[in-house]
Amino acid sequence: MSIGQFQLQSAIYSALNVSAITTDLSCGVYDEVIEGNTYPFITLGEETAIDYSTKDLTGGEYTINIHIWSQYKGSKETKQIMDKVHDLLHDIDLTVTGFNLINLRFEYSDIMRDPDGVTRHGVMRFRAIILGLTIYRRKNGSTERFRCFNEN
Repeated sequence: MSIGQFQLQSAIYSALNVSAITTDLSCGVYDEVIEGNTYPFITLGEETAIDYSTKDLTGGEYTINIHIWSQYKGSKETKQIMDKVHDLLHDIDLTVTGFNLINLRFEYSDIMRDPDGVTRHGVMRFRAIILGLTIYRRKNGSTERFRCFNEN
């Protein structure tokens, strides 16, 4: 029984890796940055997971940090990218394979200057709740599976 962390990450990556980010803002989207990447770019950052399962459904409540990195003089570019990330993720209907997304909400953002004195580092936190599409019931020591929703 998966709690859906990778499925949620994949859905968020796909939602961000669109032309509004990659072409219009010339911004790469990465899970892991390779040294020498050009600025600006977005990385999928730290994540926490809390069990949100019900009696019959697996699920989780997640906080996901999105990092924005820019070397533009001033914070304009960082803020433009953060605005677009907000538009693409906040309160949207995202398809998470094998799960129902209950909600995905923006929590906060912060912009700071890195110690190199050049790089701006924006951090955004989103909270998501997902519940599985399969009901699991324990009966006589074994687990039975039932589909409870149509999968997309």
